[in-house]
Amino acid sequence: MPGRKRHLDLGDAVSFESVLTILTVLLVLRIVFLVPMVNLDKARTESAKRSGIWDTTISRAARLSGPGNAKGYLAAMGLSNGSVVESPSVDSGMVWIEAVLPDSSVAVVLHDRGAGTYVRLFAQSRTEHPSCQYGDLRWSPVERQWFTVSDSVDYGDRGVSGATLARYRNWLATAPR
Repeated sequence: MPGRKRHLDLGDAVSFESVLTILTVLLVLRIVFLVPMVNLDKARTESAKRSGIWDTTISRAARLSGPGNAKGYLAAMGLSNGSVVESPSVDSGMVWIEAVLPDSSVAVVLHDRGAGTYVRLFAQSRTEHPSCQYGDLRWSPVERQWFTVSDSVDYGDRGVSGATLARYRNWLATAPR
C-alpha cells in the first residue's frame, strides 16, 4: 500500500498539548503566589511613607551628630562615613545609635550593653521597610571599639524587625529633640 501514510509511534514522548498545559499551570501558580507578595511589599512601603520615621531620624542625625559620636560603633555597624548620633535610652544599659549615610540610607541600632546584644535596622531610602540584622557585640579595649561576634538576619519571619521598629517609634515619641 504505497498511498497509505504510516503512523509513527513516539512511545512515551510528551505531546505539545501536555507542554502547554504544564506552562499554563505554572503561570497560574506564579500569579497566585507572586501577586500577594508584591502587595505585601507595597503595603510595607506605604506604611513607611506614612509614618515619617526615617524623616525624623534624618533630621535628628543631621542636627545632633558631632565628632566622636558613637565612635566605637562605626566600624562594626558600617557607619564610618555617616552622620551618627548615640543616645542613651531611659532603660538602663540600652543605647540607640541613629545614622544617615552619604548615600542617604538610614541605620538605627539598638544596643543592649547589659545583655551584649544589638539589633540593626537599615533602610536604603526613607520610603523603604528596613532590613534587620541582630546578634551579639563584644567590646575590644585594645581597639576601643565594638565587634559583632555572631549575627543573624530577620526577613520578617522572626518578629525582631517589627518589634525593634515599634520600640524605636515609642522611643522617638519620648526622645529629647
